[in-house]
Amino acid sequence: MNENDLIYGFAKEHVIEASGLIALMLPQTFGAGIAVKAMDGRYKLVNQAMQSYFRKTSEQFTSLTDAELFPSEVAEQLQRSDAQIMAGAATCSDQLDCVVDGRPFQCLWFKFPVHGPDGQLQYIGAAMLDTARMGNIDKMQKSLEFLQHSNQELQKTLAELSKLASTDKLTGAWNRRRLEEALVNEMDRLARYDQALSMLVIDIDFFKKVNDVHGHTVGDQVLVTLANVLQSKLRASDTLTRWGGEEFVVLCPNTTLPTATILAERLRDSIAKTTFPVVGSVTISLGVAECMAGETWEAWFKRADTALYRAKELGRNQVEIAHETAERDGAVKSMAANLVRLSWHAAYESGNQVIDEQHRGLFLDANNLLGAVLSARPEAEVAALVNTLIKDVVQHFKEEEVIISAAGYPRATEHAAIHSALIDKAVLLVKHFHEGTLTMGELFQFLARDVIARHILGADREFFAYLQPKPQS
Repeated sequence: MNENDLIYGFAKEHVIEASGLIALMLPQTFGAGIAVKAMDGRYKLVNQAMQSYFRKTSEQFTSLTDAELFPSEVAEQLQRSDAQIMAGAATCSDQLDCVVDGRPFQCLWFKFPVHGPDGQLQYIGAAMLDTARMGNIDKMQKSLEFLQHSNQELQKTLAELSKLASTDKLTGAWNRRRLEEALVNEMDRLARYDQALSMLVIDIDFFKKVNDVHGHTVGDQVLVTLANVLQSKLRASDTLTRWGGEEFVVLCPNTTLPTATILAERLRDSIAKTTFPVVGSVTISLGVAECMAGETWEAWFKRADTALYRAKELGRNQVEIAHETAERDGAVKSMAANLVRLSWHAAYESGNQVIDEQHRGLFLDANNLLGAVLSARPEAEVAALVNTLIKDVVQHFKEEEVIISAAGYPRATEHAAIHSALIDKAVLLVKHFHEGTLTMGELFQFLARDVIARHILGADREFFAYLQPKPQS
């Protein structure tokens, strides 16, 4: 194997970056001996000039240490300069004057760092120059200074190239490649440490119409604005990936299904409230899935994607949860959490956008809370879901009362009294929860019977007719 083959093989394995290869090219001009030493002190690669100085082949040189090449005092001197490079020195040098294999050995020995792809010191480079060739010393020093500057510039360029290779050019979100790299680590954490892992799959509603009506330039602006809004609402640990076209994926490490669903609803609401240039309003549909133990990425994504398309079929601008939820506390709890679920249907709509969106939100809040209780999630997590539900119920009742009064509903005052009674009951349930006396039956009756069946699907339907547009005479 010749020198070029060694260099090529070394670089192909990503052991050294381009900065190291520049160093290996120096001997072509200056006749310098060049070597690359691993962090354990053993040489991994040497050029022909270095081989000739020591009268050893590359195979004989590989894996040798300074202690095996030099007298002990010289080896200790070289180890001290190695320590300087490890401590962060840009370059350092030693003047060696000793006897090697019975021959006088006088040279200048320069050291420089060789960084790996992650920017960390991975190898120590060495350039050796025979002092008999004094005319080359100044050139060598200048070339080493140039090498250090090039090394820094190359590391900066490599970082920029790495970023470009892992992000979507238009939106700045991750691309598929970066997501797939992250998934390896996150799914390994799930398998090793049982850490929750959830995913949101997001699709822009009627995006084709945006492109058809306004053109692809405006469509691109929508994608950029949407990505910026989503990024601003994510937590530090969450990541946004442009999966393709108008579809995005949010990876949520250490996140259970209820928490991920709350995040999804927050994202949906934020986009619905955003004003997009030219287009005006845009909505998104979302599918949410928690990864199950032993589940493959493909199966996990398919469940989330199926939930997304179910959200679109049910009317868009909403969040749907994957049917098979991840449950790490046992199959029985998982089955119960899936069976006890309140489903929204288009037939429940009143015709008023605000009321219908809030009704869907209450269905979501109720499902999140029921799922968390049945799955025996931590008390703090359940408490947060209880607070969210109560807050949303109170806000909805206030806004609904204003809307039906303005619509001329004659029993608006009686309807407000129903709201007041439900809020009183909700306050009592919260008290029972904090006392530890709230039963599953009591919670389910309040959510499914009192709020959903009797009120949203019962009492509320009495004012639906008053919300319809009045015919023009």
